[in-house]
Amino acid sequence: MRTKLGIACVFGAPLAALLSLSPASCSPGKPVATLSASDSWCPDGFEVGPQDTCFAVPETTTKETPVLVYLHGMYAGHGSPEEWRLVRSAVSRGYAVVVPRGKRGLCAWKAELKDHFCWPQETEDPQAFKNVVAEWDRVLWQVDAILEGGAHKRYVLGFSNGGFFASYIAAHGLFPAQAYAIAGGGPLEPVQKPAKAVPIMLVSAQDDATESAKTKELHEGLAKVGWAHAYCTRPGPNPLAAADVESALRFFKREQDGSLKASGDGYPCEGGAMSLGAGGGSTTASASKPDAGAPAPKK
Repeated sequence: MRTKLGIACVFGAPLAALLSLSPASCSPGKPVATLSASDSWCPDGFEVGPQDTCFAVPETTTKETPVLVYLHGMYAGHGSPEEWRLVRSAVSRGYAVVVPRGKRGLCAWKAELKDHFCWPQETEDPQAFKNVVAEWDRVLWQVDAILEGGAHKRYVLGFSNGGFFASYIAAHGLFPAQAYAIAGGGPLEPVQKPAKAVPIMLVSAQDDATESAKTKELHEGLAKVGWAHAYCTRPGPNPLAAADVESALRFFKREQDGSLKASGDGYPCEGGAMSLGAGGGSTTASASKPDAGAPAPKK
């Protein structure tokens, strides 16, 4: 077991600093330089990572401490403090949390969204997706260096625009996650099942018909190719909610401890989310409208 106090000299350090650490560099007289809050977009409670990322690590870690990668919804400025607070809550549940940031200019389907941070959406450019995921390598290395040595499982929670991106990287096997949770997201293209289809949980908000329709479309695509998943809904509007995070963390916990088992109806829903069923069978896909976090249909 390792505590944050014992690794303070590494926490938040740039990669180059980590590579050159020595016992002397951990002395109080030689603190590792980090960016100040005014220099960083990182939300409260997160450290600055390399290549436009942020991260947070629990006070106490073990060889089994899991890593959660959060893919945000599109946002401008510094984003939603409530969204960041909910994501940060995963740290108190024992997760090391990594938050990469999307890119400006990728929300081109609406002129007023040109300055928002978004994730790649144009499936005709698969290299753009690969490039973004590759940028996470350094922060994940940094977090692994902080955590006690061991097999630290990785999980992905994608919300809205980040959920669309998560569905793509899961289908194409671009990131070695043990499971995905997608809240308010949908497909960017017809679903294809990878050689290793990991567990997926879908969560939609009952009060957002448009987002729910996109999540249903993703569910139907997964079911059509025989990709077992949980298809869930929860009360309330679309913004990331505590129920979304709670459902995802419980889902990941079951995968981590080996108790996550799919039935003929898919995986069970967690954390108070209600199952919509048919997460393991086949359905007929139906068309639905894109939401504000999805690109307009291509003509």
